[in-house]
Amino acid sequence: MAQLVTARLVEQPVVLVASMTDLIPSTDTSVTEDPLRAVVTTLKAPSDQALLGLLLPASLITSRRHQGIRAAIGRQWQPTGVIYSTGALPDVHASEQLALLYLRARSAESHAVYAFRVPRTGDADALQQDLTQLLALSAGSTTHGYVMPQPWADDASWRFTPSAAATPPIDDSGSHTGMATNRPDLTFGDLFERVKTARKEAFPHLGANAPGAVRLLRFRDFSGTGTLVPAGETDAVWAAIPPDRQLKAGDIVMQSVLNQSYTRGPAVAVIEQEDLPAALEGSMNIAFRLKLPIEDHYLRLLAAYLNSAALQAYAIGSTIRRVQWKTLESLPLPAPDETLANALDDLNAVRQHTLAWHREANALRQSTFTGGDHEAARQRIITEGRVLRLRVEAAAQLDDKGYIYRTTLPYPIAMRWRDVEAKASIDGGPGPAYQAALETAEILFCYCALVAAALAYEEGVTIPKMAAIRGRLTSGGTAPGFGDWVAVLQELPSTIKQLGLHPNHPLAEFASFGLDQDVLEARVRLYALRNDESHIRRADELDLPGALRTALADLRFILERALFLADLPLVHVTAVRWDALRKKASVDYHRLMGDHPIVPISTSEQDHSGLEVGSLYVIDSERRFHLLRPFLMRRLCTRCRAWSTFHIDHLRKQDVVLKSLEHGHTLKDPSTRGALQHVGLLEAPEAQETSKEGQ
Repeated sequence: MAQLVTARLVEQPVVLVASMTDLIPSTDTSVTEDPLRAVVTTLKAPSDQALLGLLLPASLITSRRHQGIRAAIGRQWQPTGVIYSTGALPDVHASEQLALLYLRARSAESHAVYAFRVPRTGDADALQQDLTQLLALSAGSTTHGYVMPQPWADDASWRFTPSAAATPPIDDSGSHTGMATNRPDLTFGDLFERVKTARKEAFPHLGANAPGAVRLLRFRDFSGTGTLVPAGETDAVWAAIPPDRQLKAGDIVMQSVLNQSYTRGPAVAVIEQEDLPAALEGSMNIAFRLKLPIEDHYLRLLAAYLNSAALQAYAIGSTIRRVQWKTLESLPLPAPDETLANALDDLNAVRQHTLAWHREANALRQSTFTGGDHEAARQRIITEGRVLRLRVEAAAQLDDKGYIYRTTLPYPIAMRWRDVEAKASIDGGPGPAYQAALETAEILFCYCALVAAALAYEEGVTIPKMAAIRGRLTSGGTAPGFGDWVAVLQELPSTIKQLGLHPNHPLAEFASFGLDQDVLEARVRLYALRNDESHIRRADELDLPGALRTALADLRFILERALFLADLPLVHVTAVRWDALRKKASVDYHRLMGDHPIVPISTSEQDHSGLEVGSLYVIDSERRFHLLRPFLMRRLCTRCRAWSTFHIDHLRKQDVVLKSLEHGHTLKDPSTRGALQHVGLLEAPEAQETSKEGQ
């Protein structure tokens, strides 16, 4: 397909149309993404003038869950225009919104994007005239479209948002104020205005496929999970609603009636392009529209805030209470927090997945005795029920904390924990499991200390204890151990205090971990046990079972407090490809999370090409890569022939000796000396000479 299209693009524009089955809405994202991704990622523009069109469900370019397809498009192409239309193919699906996306070759130069939405009704000649007028503009908007100054980012929603063409408001000084969220004292009335609703009985009802049909959203159409119940899954009401009462993408709709016994706020949803055309039935609901532009993540956060128990205080009445506009106007709003908004989105996704499983199980159970072929029904129940059962069994494993540690923590820690579980389950006595538990605790603190040291070095500071470790390593002293790694984490908070780091910076998590008093108490007990083992004060056979129970309890507690590491994945970069036109780097890497060292290659995009192939990194919540070399390095172990994570252990006759976190195996690697000296883990030659002269 890609080869054929490339040949045609030399001569004329080409429009690719998704198959009819792909245009039907589906909860299975792979159904639509895979064919498109396969073609678009291999399709290259033969010239800057080549014009490619994609006719596809609008949700693929507007929904957060489909960011992958937008990223695939963005590698070679950039949007130059898009037409949105609901019900354009009524024989396929009358309420499905489609998008005709126009693409040109990706270039370093920014250019305008034309967005146009076709209403369900209207004069065709007038619409064509409006589109022609839009294409003649370099900025601004028309009745049904607008011009954006530059394309959307690949990870943004490419939805129809006329406010994107607006100039930011200007303050008294004559300068642009930017986003409305610059103000710290925002209230709900500052950002939103009320939208007109519609009474069910006031407008004639229509069929779903009738010209001018607009879905009328009722109290029962809220799913309770931050979305609306799809029209196909309920007895949707369609009516002829005038344009001034219709909703727009980005509007917030909310139930205005709630019971005093509710522990949450009213059900809320943000209107998406795929929900339109729609209006809100106003007897038990209320709708709001933004007066000023805000970022998408803040809109999602505000929707979650309205769904919280905070709204109970703004409801009027006793048992049955109402939320009214006049009481909401003074509602103080939380500050923007993209990380929190993303976390709330993840919780909503969990709820929606769980409810989808529940509905699927219900539908399957109710179909048991329908139809005449009982044998076929029996086989269907057994087969489809098996898939549902396996889903639930897999999810139920997450109630087991040991399973979580084994599958979500960085490989050196997860692998060590797996060893603890395995040895604790066999009949070889408590000794091996006890030793493994104490070693795992030390490896956990070693990993955290070295990652924190690498992040601190990146910020231009040195943790004092790391300087002491440097002096001991350079002089040929003892290798750093459990107490050293603990001391690094304890000194971290005071070291970074003056940096003024953002709360989302990963160093903040390590600092909190180092200050946690409960972690400190558990660590003290484990360190004492580990110290006793090292100095031949081992627990005897009678005391060993109790010592094992204590060690396991403390280790589990510390692992639970260290679960922030699951959001800071350890990766090994295997390839970096720089695109000079797009100013983007495509990065291939192994994600070393969980207890298995062999994992598939993942890919990410970065704005710079300065990543090292062969080095270890951690990726933070904003998808930034942080270099760990030479604090932690991945090497092929010469003893067990397994890829392992190494750190400097000691100098042997001035040869650098590295030690594996996974097995404790060592290897000599003189090639690392320069890097270790550069970051201050070993003293540089000139510093050593100065030290000798001083002596």
